[in-house]
Amino acid sequence: MHHTIRSIAVLAVICGQSVLDAQAPKGGKPAAPVQAAQPAAGDVRPGPASGDQRMTLSTGFTVDYPKKDWQTLVGVGSSFVVLFHRSREATVAIERTKVRVPLAPNEINDQTATLEIEDWQARRPLATGFSHQFVDFLGARSILIDFTQPGSQGPEHVRLYTLPRGTDWYRVICTTTLPTFDKYKETFQRIALSVTPTGSS
Repeated sequence: MHHTIRSIAVLAVICGQSVLDAQAPKGGKPAAPVQAAQPAAGDVRPGPASGDQRMTLSTGFTVDYPKKDWQTLVGVGSSFVVLFHRSREATVAIERTKVRVPLAPNEINDQTATLEIEDWQARRPLATGFSHQFVDFLGARSILIDFTQPGSQGPEHVRLYTLPRGTDWYRVICTTTLPTFDKYKETFQRIALSVTPTGSS
């Protein structure tokens, strides 16, 4: 199933279906590790960045996103929430699945990333250029996967953050057209790494 950036919000509103998804380095080689900004005090979760607001979802997690120019749709298709820029240049969809046994940070490794990529290759059979790297933030490890997929305005860059958090696995699927990816990549990372379980569900 392949959805375009521009159609995400329209499909979500009209059909109740969601879209998810950004590009990868060529050659399939992992890019240099992403360095997440670290909070000033230990492992305490920082508050929202300046200009962001924190949304608490009844499904058991919170997420921070920019107040300006971003809109939200809650409970869309397989996603708990879809965030989209008013220009329709960028979308972020958040999914959650449950696992029986949580993984320790050292178990979130290349093998785990490969299995995650294989799952997404099955979900997006026209996608190409898969590569992965890891992001360590506040004592938790996440998998960052980049790939490209066809879109109505040309190839799209999909940046997927897989966030194993205990028995919850969150997937934050960030999508732009290729030319606009650099414009949004820092916002994508800020949104993705802000996802935090609340333990309420």
